[in-house]
Parts: sequence; C-alpha cells; structure tokens
Amino acid sequence: MGSNYLDGIEDGYGLSLPLAPGLGELASSIVDSYLMRPEGLVYDKDANGNPCAMKAAEPSLTFTIQGALTPGASVVATVSPAIVRPDLVGEVLVLDYQTPSMEACVVAATSGNNQVTLLNVQFAHSANASADVGRVITEDRSMPNKRSVARVAKWPIINVVSLLGRYAYGRRSDQVGGLYQEMNLLASVQTFGGPPQWIPINVTQSSWSDQSGDIWVPAGMLLAYYSDVRIKYVAGYAQAPEPVVRAAAQIANAITANGGISGNIKMFSAGDKRIQKFTSSILDADIQALLNPFKARTLY
Repeated sequence: MGSNYLDGIEDGYGLSLPLAPGLGELASSIVDSYLMRPEGLVYDKDANGNPCAMKAAEPSLTFTIQGALTPGASVVATVSPAIVRPDLVGEVLVLDYQTPSMEACVVAATSGNNQVTLLNVQFAHSANASADVGRVITEDRSMPNKRSVARVAKWPIINVVSLLGRYAYGRRSDQVGGLYQEMNLLASVQTFGGPPQWIPINVTQSSWSDQSGDIWVPAGMLLAYYSDVRIKYVAGYAQAPEPVVRAAAQIANAITANGGISGNIKMFSAGDKRIQKFTSSILDADIQALLNPFKARTLY
C-alpha cells in the first residue's frame, strides 16, 4: 500500500474534487520516487502512540504466528513459513499491522527453522497473527575510521527500533602489502569462522540527532568500534508536511491537464546504467523546490 498524500484533501490546492480514482496514489508515488523514499514520509503508531512502521512500506516477508502471544519479555513465538535463519536476529517484526494491537518487535534469538524469541511484546495477540518484515527503514553503514558515529539517509529520525554492529576488515587504504597497519584481532577471528556476525546493540545506549541523521553507536567487545552498523528505524512525520501535499496536488493537476503521464517520463539506458527523467510538465522547478528539503541524502 503506497502513499496517498492527497487522502482527505480539502479545497485550497486547486484540485477538482472528488479526485479521480487512483490519482492521489499516482501523484504520491511520483513524489516518493523523486524523494528516493519508497517507504514514504508518513509513519504509523502503535496503541501507545509509539512510531513503529512506515505507512507506505511494503513488507518483504510475512510470517504467521502459530498460537497466541501474551505480553512480556523474551516471548517465544512459533512462525510459519518455517524459514527462520540465525541472521534474523535483530530483525524488526511488525505484528498485526494496522490493527489496535499493532506493534514493532525485535527478534532477540532464533531456534530451529520456525521459532523466534521476541525481545519485548507490549500487547496480546491472538493465534495466526501476522508478523511483517520490511515495514521499517533498514540501512547498512560503514563506520568512519576510529569513530563511533554513523549517518542515515532519511530524516527526521523518529525512532531507532533495532541496532546491530559487526567487526570486519577495514578499508583497502588501511592495508600495506596485504597486511593491515592496525590488525583488528576481532576481524581476524571472524575470518576463520565465516562471514562477520551481526551483534545486537542495546538501542538505549545509543543516541541520535533527529535532523542531521547522525547516530552515535557505543563500542562493542574489548571497547573496539564496530566496522559496520545496521540501523532499523522509523523516520518521517505523523502526517504529510504541507509542502509535500502541495507538490502532490500540483502533480495531480499536471497529470489531469495532460490526460495522464504518457510522454512525461523518459528512460535512458546504457549497459547496466539507467537514468529516469521527469519532464517539466510533471515535475517542474517549482515542485522540485517544494520537495527538495525532504529528499533522501545520497550516502557512499
């Protein structure tokens, strides 16, 4: 279910109401594409008012929980399909999405191929509750050399739901003749035991800036900084900002005036490179100016 920034819109944006079916969703999808925020800008809250999911995010996988869940810490749940893997630790499962008992739960441990231990469960859930993967934003970031601060691409950060770190080899610039100037003992051990393991980090021990997107990550074992971090978070607004609504309305007007968007989006391909261009009839400079403050950062 994608964004619809024109849902419930009233007079004042130059639109002919009621909107044509699907027009609000189409205009909003163009907005999200330009912003490089496919999960949209609006988040959902649980019954306690805690932001727990991105409203337009599409789940990559949905488990069904076998049996009822009661509130508490370290709650074991049996799930279907039976495709649980050890690297599911740290994943965020959104239970009973868009129901009064909706909440985001972090996987603390796995057992076999069909059991997960949820770090904390706030509400009671009946048998066959849904558990969605992919309803929060996930980013993997390499940590700066000898620093404990990472930066995410989306903002404002509202809630960091899960945080993981791992130790791996550093950058190639840290190597001399195939050897590291500063050998990371933890990374060396990982080399003989398979790929570096993601280690859960207590979110309450971290801190972040809502607007800059900087996240301070505490050191791990032996007080060594993590090489990489995986951040699962919610970022955005309880309702669409007025400039975004106005931009979506202008796009909807342009689509209506042109009788659709045919011919207004151009695609250029060369090998594995692809460029998508919106012509001025849909995304002109004025609309882009409204949207640019909300555009995701391009991080390398």
